[in-house]
Amino acid sequence: MSIAMAMALVLTVPVIGAVVIPLAWMIMHHKRKMEELRQKSERLMAAEIQGEFDKLRSEIRDLRDVAMQYDLSFDTALQQMERRVAHLEKPHYSHPAHEQPAENVLRSTGV
Repeated sequence: MSIAMAMALVLTVPVIGAVVIPLAWMIMHHKRKMEELRQKSERLMAAEIQGEFDKLRSEIRDLRDVAMQYDLSFDTALQQMERRVAHLEKPHYSHPAHEQPAENVLRSTGV
């Protein structure tokens, strides 16, 4: 190896190092920033999805409450109807003053 080649090698190594190291640093920095952005985006989406799930849970809870209210209302109406029907089905004995006199009944004439 000649002195010229040695000098060229000695001068090119620092130059290559001065170019390659910052370039590698910039690439790594870029990759790290992109990964941070991707993770931030995933966290935001996860938070948004969690919000949607919370809304759905709330709507289901409200629907359950409404269904329970309708069920109770229907039960109450059904019980009232049963009482009315039971009242109508009870045998009613009228007061003797309101009964028809026995004379109006057809009698056979002893002819």
